[in-house]
Amino acid sequence: MRHMLFLCFLAVALPVHAEQIRVECPSAVGIGLPFHVRVEADTPMDRLRVEWADRKMTIPGNGETRVDFLLGTDVLKSRPGIYRLRVTRPGSASLSAESVITVEDRDFPEQRLTVAKNMATPPPAAQERIAREHKQIRKVLGAVSEVNHLVLPLARPVPGDVTSAYGLRRFFNGQPRNPHRGLDLRAAEGDPVLSAAPGRVVLAADHYYAGRCVYVDHGLGVHTMYMHLSEILVREGDMVEAGQLIGKVGMTGRVTGPHLHFGLSILDLSVDPSSLFFQAEQ
Repeated sequence: MRHMLFLCFLAVALPVHAEQIRVECPSAVGIGLPFHVRVEADTPMDRLRVEWADRKMTIPGNGETRVDFLLGTDVLKSRPGIYRLRVTRPGSASLSAESVITVEDRDFPEQRLTVAKNMATPPPAAQERIAREHKQIRKVLGAVSEVNHLVLPLARPVPGDVTSAYGLRRFFNGQPRNPHRGLDLRAAEGDPVLSAAPGRVVLAADHYYAGRCVYVDHGLGVHTMYMHLSEILVREGDMVEAGQLIGKVGMTGRVTGPHLHFGLSILDLSVDPSSLFFQAEQ
C-alpha cells in the first residue's frame, strides 16, 4: 500500500510538457513586400487556420511538424501600421500563436504616362465590362487552394530587366490613377512568356486594361499574373510547370509599348514579387 501511494505521488509531481506552436516571421516589413512565415509544432499538424489583414485561410499540415507559407500587404489596399498574425491549430485541444508585425511606409516615385484617351478615361460603354472583369478577378484571386505548388525562387517569366517597378504613383494623361501593383519587364513583341512557378491556370482572358492575360494559382492564396500578351498558349484548368511556355509578349490593353506586366497576389493582396526571384527556400 505504501508503495502504491508513493507511485501516485510521483505521477502528480512530474512536470507536464505543454504542447505549443511557434510562429517565425519578421517583426517589421515594408508595405507591399511579401514575407515568409514558418509555423512549427511539437507533434505533426493536420491543418492550420491563418488570420492576417482581415483575411483568413486554412493550410494543410500534411502530418508535418513544420509548415511554410507566404503573406504580404498591398500598396493600394493596405496602410502602414501594426498588424496581427494569428495562427490556430484546431482540434480537441486548440492551440494558437500570435505575432505582431509593423508594416512600414515606403516612398514610391511618380510615373507619368501618355496612353490612348479611352484607356485613361474609359467611356461609359466600357464601364460595365470593366466592372464585370474586376468582379471576375476578385473571385479568382480570393480563392485559396490548399494544394501548395509554389517553388522558390521564382523563375523569370522573361529575361528582360524591370522597366517599371512596383508601387509607382501613376498618372495617365496627367490624371492620378492607382499605383503600379506589379513589375513591367522589358521584352519584344512575340517573345516567349514562361510560368514563374508550378500551378494551375485559373484564368485566361482578354481584359480591358490587362489585355490578353493569364492567371496561375500556385496554392495557399498565391497567384501570378501575366498581362498584355499577344497570344495565350494555355487554357483554364491546365497544369503548368516552372519555365513552361504560357503565352507571348504583346501590347494589348493599356500599354505604351510591348512588355510583360508580371504580378503576384497573396490572398488577393498584390505584392512586389522582386525579392522572390532570388529568395531560396529557407
